[in-house]
Amino acid sequence: MEISDPQNNNQENGFFESGGYKLHYTKRDNGKGRALLLLHGFMDSSQTFLFQEEYLSKHFDLYRFDYRGHGDSEWLREGFYHFMLPLVDTKTFIQKFLPEKFHILGHSMGGGLGSRIAGLYPERVESLVSLEGFSSLQDPEKERRRFLGWLENWEISLAGKDRKRQKNFKSVEDAAARLAPIYPRLPKERLLKITETLTRPAEEGGYMWKSDPSYKNGPPVFLSPQFTRHLWETISCNVLVVYGQKTHLALDDSKEVFSHIRNLKYIEIEDAGHNMHHDRPELLESILEEFYVTNLK
Repeated sequence: MEISDPQNNNQENGFFESGGYKLHYTKRDNGKGRALLLLHGFMDSSQTFLFQEEYLSKHFDLYRFDYRGHGDSEWLREGFYHFMLPLVDTKTFIQKFLPEKFHILGHSMGGGLGSRIAGLYPERVESLVSLEGFSSLQDPEKERRRFLGWLENWEISLAGKDRKRQKNFKSVEDAAARLAPIYPRLPKERLLKITETLTRPAEEGGYMWKSDPSYKNGPPVFLSPQFTRHLWETISCNVLVVYGQKTHLALDDSKEVFSHIRNLKYIEIEDAGHNMHHDRPELLESILEEFYVTNLK
């Protein structure tokens, strides 16, 4: 189902089906003949690049969607969320909407997805920008304890109790106050804009988060780190990796992680956390401009 946006004649909003779920998408045709796939992060939405969209539109036609359990897409009806699901949804979206060649910009979980897509389809991806999104090798004993905890609690957590306990807010401003500790560097106006993309009116009144709280339970296991590293080694396009110097997800062994990626440029943004595209949008834009001017065909 396709729905045109009356406020933006070149933008198309609608839903597509992936694995029996209706997922929300937006396609912005800027007449550039060059496609950019935008991939958002965990418990975020496809509007995460709202401060970069106008800049990116100068270079690309923009394609974005909400993974199941996120944004305006359907929540999982049964079972548990796993990294494989957004990977499947991304492949479905690419197959349905993207041209043969395209570029990727991803943040956090979206950066991880983007790096794997670039490794699976190196002949199709022309550039990759990942705003964080990489993971260090985990200690096996720590993983054993994490999996044991998941195994003992998954049935209770998926019985609907977390969803019933989901907090509602009287207003978007109240929800923004909840996010404020996560975004200590943002002015109030910018924080409100982000919060608007993450909330929706609740049936009983007020506002609720768009993302399914069950997503926070996490998957039982992650993709094999050995396989992931093989995918990184298969990437053939130029890669830009950006981290915030004050991120809470710093890599333990960045040298090992990035040793698997060819044609890599790495940059850290000062006075920025994990969400550097919100903390320092102007600086990120200048970094992207330098990368794209050099690499776009």
